[in-house]
Amino acid sequence: MASTKDQAAEQDAALCEGLVRRICDDLGMFLDRPLAIESVQAARSVNKVAGERSVHIAFKFGVTIDGVAQHGAMLVPLADSISFACYLMMMTDEVVTSRRKEKELDRAQKDAMVEVCNLVGGSIDGALRDMFQKRVSARSEGCQGMRPGAAPAFERVSGVELIVCRAKVKLHSFPSFELLLMLPAIPTEPPSAP
Repeated sequence: MASTKDQAAEQDAALCEGLVRRICDDLGMFLDRPLAIESVQAARSVNKVAGERSVHIAFKFGVTIDGVAQHGAMLVPLADSISFACYLMMMTDEVVTSRRKEKELDRAQKDAMVEVCNLVGGSIDGALRDMFQKRVSARSEGCQGMRPGAAPAFERVSGVELIVCRAKVKLHSFPSFELLLMLPAIPTEPPSAP
């Protein structure tokens, strides 16, 4: 018989796989470019995680679990976030390749980045509602640029662990990158009434 810890690890892995798959399928459709998953790992953490070695964009979202508002974020390296925004604006592969090297975003890229965040929030919402019989929902809460090693700013509910998904993802013909997804741990059953 599997231990409770093993069951939680299996549920976290299935949750991460489902969320990353939904995000990649939806974004790939909107960007009109394949967004392929190479691997997904799940772990629990008491701390927020940070993107390493490069600037990241945090696509932040709110998560409501059994009526309690909480928060999470998806971290994507800047170059890949720029690619998402550029493809959403229907730029060619050649333009996207040159824009990936930029360190500053223009107004149109910032607006497109917010739209990407809205798409990610919608994907997460749809997946969570499906997986948890509408007990859990999500909504987009904007973007935040992150220096290397910095964790995104969002409030945490005391005592609630984060589920951390680390996915290796490949957009179109560009090099693979690590997508980090953090969200509060979700109980399998709603709390019992007092």
